[in-house]
Amino acid sequence: MRTRYDTAQIKQVTTDPQTGFMHVTNVPIARVGVFPYMKADRSIEMEAKLPTELLSDSTVNSADNRPVTNDHHGLVTKDNATQLAKGFTADNAHVDDNTLRVDMTIMDGKLIDAINNGKQELSIGFQTNIDQTPGEYNGVAYDSVQKDIQINHVAVVNQGRAGHTVRLLGDSAEMIDDDVKEGKTESMEYTKTRLDSVDQTITVADHDVDAVTKLDADNSDKSKKIADLKDQIAELQKQLDELQGNADESKKDAAKAQAKADSLEKENENIKKKYEGDGFDKKVQARLKLMEKAKKFVGDSADLNKMSAREMKIAAVKSAKAVNDSINLEDQTDDYIQALFDNLKEPATVVGYRGTSAQYKGDSAENEALKLRAERYSKGGKR
Repeated sequence: MRTRYDTAQIKQVTTDPQTGFMHVTNVPIARVGVFPYMKADRSIEMEAKLPTELLSDSTVNSADNRPVTNDHHGLVTKDNATQLAKGFTADNAHVDDNTLRVDMTIMDGKLIDAINNGKQELSIGFQTNIDQTPGEYNGVAYDSVQKDIQINHVAVVNQGRAGHTVRLLGDSAEMIDDDVKEGKTESMEYTKTRLDSVDQTITVADHDVDAVTKLDADNSDKSKKIADLKDQIAELQKQLDELQGNADESKKDAAKAQAKADSLEKENENIKKKYEGDGFDKKVQARLKLMEKAKKFVGDSADLNKMSAREMKIAAVKSAKAVNDSINLEDQTDDYIQALFDNLKEPATVVGYRGTSAQYKGDSAENEALKLRAERYSKGGKR
């Protein structure tokens, strides 16, 4: 666990009229965000207080009933509490707008006098595990994450060693203990410095200004690179979506083409089944036979090749005068047309005298006339 110190200003102060104790309400202990921290080796890195860590029940509860001290003297324990504890926080630690807050009571007269004379900043001492996993929170890059945050005490200080606005933290607990024991307290001059990467102004020791400024510039550069990478990712995703859309459209076209090919193949199979084998030959022979009979009635006046079977039958019936012209054969049924066609008598082809009546065919009036003429020839009558 590492020790950290965050700072804030004392506000909303009241004094108990009977005891003279000072009550400070709704003190902001820490807030969610990414902040620069100075480590023991005086190097600086960006550490994140993420909502899942800072606002967890464990961290919030750790702010209840904690000692209040006059300046930092390391971690407060049972062994040094009599000397260091000048008051306590209340048991109402809570979260307000991503900020951890708590009330406190200060009982030590010297510390109360110092507060009334202008010593009015608070610095929160806590322990945390540092997860060295970089990332980004709300557009700000960080080097590590504070985990398992546990509040130890609240110190009243003249001025936070690293400034109260952004809570730039000081040395580790061990270094502070050594400094206190050996009398190595340091008097420092402070300067306000603007951090563009977090859009805030901080108060920082003069000898740390260059380091903080460089860190801010580096962080700004990282943020810009992250933004550029995000833009590139968005553009690549757009291109991917377009290519995917074209691929989907091509798949649809291919599916339609395949469906059409399958349909044509099925139709071709049906045609082959319809016309292959003896069935096809029989149909051809039947049509030729029909054309041969119909031609005997219609002659060469019609192109039977272009006619359907029904059309050939109707043409033959009309040419043979088998029905009254007033009857519209096109309106008749196939069975009616077939009956008329079947009853047609083929026209006689006999010219002149060809023997006895056995040589004549049919019962038409023309056949009868030919028969009479033949009888006259046989009796020596006039022709």
